[in-house]
Amino acid sequence: MNRFSKKCTALFAAVLACTLTANAWAMGSLDHFKTVSTYTDTTFSDVSGWYAGYVETCYELGLFSGTGTGRFSPDASMTAAEAVKLAACLHSIYETGSADFVQGDPWWQVYADYCLENSIMEDAFHDYSNAISRAQFAVLLAAALPDEVLSEMNAIADEAIPDVHVSDSYGPAVYKLYRAGVFTGTDSTGAFHPNTNIRRSEVAAVITRMVRVSERKSVTLGASSGSVLTAEQVYAKCAPSVFSMITYDANGEIYSRGSGVFLSADGTAVTNWHVLDGVASAEIITNDGKTYKVLGVYDYDVENDLARIQIGGSGFTPISVDYSGSLLTGATVYAIGNPQGLENSLSAGLVSSAHRTINSVNYIQITTPISSGSSGGALINARGQLVGITTASMSNGQNLNLAIPITALTALKQESYQSVSATVSAFVKELSNSFKLSKSSVRLSPGGSTTVTCSIPGIPSGYSVSYEVSTRSIVQCSWGEWGNDDSVALTLTGQNLGDVTVTISLHNRSDEVLAQRTIEVAVR
Repeated sequence: MNRFSKKCTALFAAVLACTLTANAWAMGSLDHFKTVSTYTDTTFSDVSGWYAGYVETCYELGLFSGTGTGRFSPDASMTAAEAVKLAACLHSIYETGSADFVQGDPWWQVYADYCLENSIMEDAFHDYSNAISRAQFAVLLAAALPDEVLSEMNAIADEAIPDVHVSDSYGPAVYKLYRAGVFTGTDSTGAFHPNTNIRRSEVAAVITRMVRVSERKSVTLGASSGSVLTAEQVYAKCAPSVFSMITYDANGEIYSRGSGVFLSADGTAVTNWHVLDGVASAEIITNDGKTYKVLGVYDYDVENDLARIQIGGSGFTPISVDYSGSLLTGATVYAIGNPQGLENSLSAGLVSSAHRTINSVNYIQITTPISSGSSGGALINARGQLVGITTASMSNGQNLNLAIPITALTALKQESYQSVSATVSAFVKELSNSFKLSKSSVRLSPGGSTTVTCSIPGIPSGYSVSYEVSTRSIVQCSWGEWGNDDSVALTLTGQNLGDVTVTISLHNRSDEVLAQRTIEVAVR
């Protein structure tokens, strides 16, 4: 058998649209927020940057429309009328599964009446066409959904928000939304700026976090929020957020070990895709020694080697995440993971390159030591924030280690999860079905050659293809180089007269054959 592996280093109006009807009716559930529209690159011509994913989510959920043909107006301030409509829709959809309001004159009156009747607001606005302040918006939002779905995930102490006092009329609402991971502050100090207007782009982010718990953010406020921490402080702050993972095959035997990081208190977490690839089930061990099942996978990205997963349990310690992408070459970074099964190991190093492109994938190159078992662990900056997921080492060099920037995680948007085994099976099926040969039969003369292209779009690092010739004396084969399109050419050269079959096999990292294709060769 002649094996050839793919060599690649491991891997949010004037009128707002919100008329929704849930497919299934159940009282009070975030599950009522369903995808009802399709967002494309041409939906809005003025959407780009950090808020684009939130705009997409809100549009697909039917919560927002634009301000005119093909425009979203991200920098425009939200009006009181728009905010009241949004609060009414959030409350109605959550409670009943629909938001079937009949507009009158003025158009916003039906929503204002609803909010007053349901105690979402206590008094009417003087002028609904005015821009709403951030403080007023927070009060509406905090009353639009019940406390049980705005549970605390961030330990924000009273008076920790520098420009909001708990005693302010809007203070309890603002603190509730910070603690729930809905608001995160407007600068590095966590300031809220309560009397300023709120832009539509910001609203997209906030509403996404209201209805999607997995999108809520870790926030740390206080004296240490923007401070550089010692290694001891980094470990004390972040180690409870990192866990070890044990995966199992279909027979219940241990398949591999890796690491992962909690993103939310209710068990949303992230790891490398390759930690789950090929397995049937998985469980984790937290740093206090407790064991929990991995319930399933929300989404994964083979190229960037990330998977967003759900752990069974609650009360976990989520890590603070820096999604800014501002990490610089030369910065001090720390890794916490489980190298070689040595749980909760801390290592330190430097960023060798903040943007290292290898095989079209963007990595953070680091000197921070990592080893087998570190995959899926946390790469942490000097402020104790997650900036990457440790992924790979280059075995033919010294301190050449790689992490995937955590910014890549924002592309994983799937809203529900399926079991690990179902996810892996679906991936294998899709990959196997994509396995194609440019020719299934060839005719050669002795000494003549031809090439057959083997294409496997999306083949992960560590997977391989092999060929087996039924009679080696009739045909010789040799592999070319992998192309950027995930294809490789096999050259066949006739040797002697006869007929042979060349079998091409696709193998996973454990050498299991996932699919086979054959080439019938006649040498005449």
